[in-house]
Amino acid sequence: MTADVATLDTTRPMTVLFVDVAGSTRLYETLGDDEALRRVRACLDVATEATTEHGGTVVKNIGDELLCTFPDSGSALLAACAMQSLVRALPETGGIRNMFRIGFQHGPVLMRDGDAFGDTVNVAARIVALAAAGQILVGSDACDTLPSHLKFGIRPLGQATIRGRSAEVRLHEIVWDMAADLTQVADGATLRALPKALSIELQFGTLTWRIERGAIAIGRDPGNEVVLSTKRASRSHARIEARDGRFVLRDSSTNGTFVQPAEGDGRQICRDETELTGSGCIYFGHKPTDEGVEGMTFAIG
Repeated sequence: MTADVATLDTTRPMTVLFVDVAGSTRLYETLGDDEALRRVRACLDVATEATTEHGGTVVKNIGDELLCTFPDSGSALLAACAMQSLVRALPETGGIRNMFRIGFQHGPVLMRDGDAFGDTVNVAARIVALAAAGQILVGSDACDTLPSHLKFGIRPLGQATIRGRSAEVRLHEIVWDMAADLTQVADGATLRALPKALSIELQFGTLTWRIERGAIAIGRDPGNEVVLSTKRASRSHARIEARDGRFVLRDSSTNGTFVQPAEGDGRQICRDETELTGSGCIYFGHKPTDEGVEGMTFAIG
């Protein structure tokens, strides 16, 4: 008996990418089911467009998430950056910004009846779960197979524990939003434009930083600029980024980050981001009332 070709299992090296609409639960709570569903579909439409444009295939839609495959990690990286740019360009609804969380990994993938299976798929799914809103995370196998001309703007994050796996996975972040503070000068050279007046001052213990551009990494890993000691903090816990005169806290941790402004109510975020305004204090993995809490003060001016 001859097997149906469509049902044959094939295993080959591929890059698996998951893209997830960040904050979809909040969308449904704030906008209502119909409008939120339209918003999610619009976001996934641009992700599909970017996937097709860069030679990938949308394997399936899982609620507010897409599973995509690419022939190589370079194509996946270009598609991921395009996805973030396209979704950010969509109009806001109810003051809520459109954002993706993206993660991808490269390795052997079992294709069966049009679906993708295997360890590479599982790891990619775990990686996207660790990404914050607006973030692209990449596993080491995907990063190692990138062509050299695409390795600019990749930041190592260290080892991460992946649920369901005994071995840790080395993660990297794709710094895709590199044009936000770039300006073109008359001779064609590209210079990084500084925000005109604003900076953020951060104080942690006896250490002080003043940031006008770029970002500062925070976590238990010694490679961070701000190294935390509390066990409730993640190795790569959070980043504070300058974005065109604004300052954004991006949490990528397990236990979250609590922001207590000098005026108004505090708020906790977990694998999401929030804009910092005025002054206040930030607590990593704890609330202000917890025992052993580590706090960082901030002031923008």
